[in-house]
Amino acid sequence: MAYPDGGRTLELAHRDYEVLKLTRTFSQLASTHITELLFSHRSHSVPDKVLGRLVRLGYLSRVGRRAGGDKGGAGAFVYQLGRAGRLLLGVDSRPSPNVSNHALMIADTYVELRRAETAGVLSIQHWEVERPVPPSVRADLAVSLDFPQQGRQSAFFLEIDLSTEPPARIREKVAGYWRAVEANTADYFPYVVFVVKHEVRKREMERLFAKLPEEQQDMVRVYLMGELIPWLLQL
Repeated sequence: MAYPDGGRTLELAHRDYEVLKLTRTFSQLASTHITELLFSHRSHSVPDKVLGRLVRLGYLSRVGRRAGGDKGGAGAFVYQLGRAGRLLLGVDSRPSPNVSNHALMIADTYVELRRAETAGVLSIQHWEVERPVPPSVRADLAVSLDFPQQGRQSAFFLEIDLSTEPPARIREKVAGYWRAVEANTADYFPYVVFVVKHEVRKREMERLFAKLPEEQQDMVRVYLMGELIPWLLQL
């Protein structure tokens, strides 16, 4: 697959293009995301070489490293589209100077769904990042899932929460989804599921939701990342 670059013609393999498209979708990805989603059956040296080459050619750029875990240490490199990648894919937005933990957690959530799909727990029929939900909100991740063992399908709007938004902003977001429910003409509206990392935040959100109007309480749920898949199976 050939693409022009400043008077030169560069050959990009199909997998290179897949890396670029996936990075565009999430805006930023850690190397661990790219490796698991696109290179799961290859040795670890393969994605390292591919990513390094795409950076050298300007199709990707490194934003920094993801924060390490509880044990410290350097985290995985985080990538976004470079100048050549933005030109190739027609992306007008400016690159971020900082690592976006929100974008990375959206990718984490998608990876959890893909792992469940690999395990045969569910099948992803459709997914979309930053899905508009008229009239006034956007879902961080919208998914339509098939649960083969249960013989049913369902859809969810997933909101990725980093414990940084104040209660007023959460209530505003839920109210936006409720306006979408009121404008909905279909028989079904997806559950709105907030995905959090910590138990303390989960309890805080549960207390906040308990004070909402009853019909809005029925629409929303909050789950820890690690318990997301088991609970989706029960919704």
